[in-house]
Amino acid sequence: MEQWFQNTRGLVIIVLAVITGAVLLAIEPGDGLTTASTASGGDTATVTTVTTVPQATTTTVAAHPTIQEGTPDTANTTILQQRLNAWGYDVGTPDGNFGSGTKAQVVKFQTDKGISPADGVVNAATWNALLANPSTAATTTTTTTTAK
Repeated sequence: MEQWFQNTRGLVIIVLAVITGAVLLAIEPGDGLTTASTASGGDTATVTTVTTVPQATTTTVAAHPTIQEGTPDTANTTILQQRLNAWGYDVGTPDGNFGSGTKAQVVKFQTDKGISPADGVVNAATWNALLANPSTAATTTTTTTTAK
């Protein structure tokens, strides 16, 4: 029994060592782990930097026609309204009706994205901006903690 216990204990140690090694190999510098340095006075400064950058992707999308207030194209207007909502520009429930409320949100979107003219007409430049993924914007978070 004692020999079995020692063999099992050795196996557990080996398994834990392999798992620890795999985890350490998977961690790369810059993964947002904390780093600490100690100054001569015993002060500890912890700096955590997390940077998320979108990966480059190539997406082929179907061409969308230029649409504007009053356009009877309900299919593309519905897509427009869905994309505006996804970007945080509230047009309510997408209904395919390009009315004054949708136009106002298009103008706001165009202004925020630097699309000129910001006239509420959804052309190729506006479609390209709308069809981009809103969650791929680069984000950086920096946390600094100093303890004495």
